[in-house]
Amino acid sequence: MDPKPVYLISGESFLAEEALERLRSEIGADPLSEVVLDATAGPAEIIEALDTPSLLGGQRLVVILGAHELKKDQLEAIQRYLESPSPSSILVIVSSGRSKLANAAKKVGAAINLDAPRGRSLAKWVRDRSREHRLKVDDRAAWALIDSVGTDLRDLDAGLSQLATALGGNSTVGVADVHRAFPRLADERIYVFTDAVGERKLAPAMGALRRLLQQGDEPLMVFGALTAHMRRVLVARGSGATGGVKAVGDALGLPDWRAERLYRQARAYREEELVRVMEVLAVTDVEMKGGDLPPDMALERAVVQIVDGA
Repeated sequence: MDPKPVYLISGESFLAEEALERLRSEIGADPLSEVVLDATAGPAEIIEALDTPSLLGGQRLVVILGAHELKKDQLEAIQRYLESPSPSSILVIVSSGRSKLANAAKKVGAAINLDAPRGRSLAKWVRDRSREHRLKVDDRAAWALIDSVGTDLRDLDAGLSQLATALGGNSTVGVADVHRAFPRLADERIYVFTDAVGERKLAPAMGALRRLLQQGDEPLMVFGALTAHMRRVLVARGSGATGGVKAVGDALGLPDWRAERLYRQARAYREEELVRVMEVLAVTDVEMKGGDLPPDMALERAVVQIVDGA
């Protein structure tokens, strides 16, 4: 690899860290001479590191982490350096957001932008990543893992590592395997509750809600999940009316089987009813954070109002 004078790596932190490690390997710079700086380094310290030759005569790697926090004087010093970069140094700038150094870096080097995957792309990332752990994960298992550990890539990778340890290499992972490995299934039970509300089934919704509260789930957390779900139902009502299940999936970044469920739930409500649901949720939000009713009772009342259209 013929290294460039500067590389700008920006985007999601886990992806950026991995890109930095790959770059280190590909460049093959002298590890003993590598310098790692952050936004606390002054302009003079940054330039001195870039102008100092490698101890062993090769190219020196200078890494600046957290570049999105650099101040004006630091940015200006780096921009001046990039007008005539040292042939003995390779500058790698790592930023968690868009960097003001992007244009200058592109002129003499390379800019690598790594956005975090979302929706269907996130499930695909899990499936692709599973191969690095010698696992085979299908779409439903990928979504089950996302539901269990969240959307943070670092947590998802750790989850895959845990599954690989539990199941062994070259294993096929199903939904049941994910649930066994991650017994924290409050999220799954929350989906039982939110789906029942979405389907306007009052008795199952109230039963699921009471079980959630009995097992110690905070009413505000459950309310947040309900609000997010009903917002998705509202989006599904609008997009599904003209484009069906596929339009719902495209609008929300969901696989077909999830989009179909939301599409079905959206059809249980008229559009004006969903507008009213949003009003009920807004009022309940205020009540739960400082009203006269205890939060659990305010939440139960909201469920009745949503499902019955009261």
